[in-house]
Amino acid sequence: MSERLAPLPRSAYAWHYDTAPQWNDCDIYGHVNNVAYLSYFDTAMNMALIEHGALDLSADAEGPIGLVVQNGTQYFREITFPAKLSIGARVEAIGRTSLTWGFGLFDRAGGACAARGRVVHVYVDRVTRRPIPLTPELLACAEALLRDPATDNKETPS
Repeated sequence: MSERLAPLPRSAYAWHYDTAPQWNDCDIYGHVNNVAYLSYFDTAMNMALIEHGALDLSADAEGPIGLVVQNGTQYFREITFPAKLSIGARVEAIGRTSLTWGFGLFDRAGGACAARGRVVHVYVDRVTRRPIPLTPELLACAEALLRDPATDNKETPS
């Protein structure tokens, strides 16, 4: 994430997950600590995968698992406790063995985008940890959540 990202509106994201910061997400300065944002994004990503039938958490699951190989966040506004949050999720790129996820964190009270994040997931065999092609379930999830970042500049930020 070397380029500076601009805040996007909620409509730029295909799927949304509502949450709230926990008391321990805040730091001594009174705002949500930067590491909590990555946790929110990770939770939203996994909830989207589960909801779309692309992640099986059962003890006997055999499908691939996603390993984070890159992540980053850019911050636009401070979030303080208590707040009601919405995490927007989308897939920005589909590779042979990977998905690039994009996230927006929104304060539901103000509606504005407080942060944007990006995660690259490489899907690997559970045993060998070697990359494997995306499964039909992962591809279906990715296609349902796909939003082309090239169209972002056509959106009006909120």
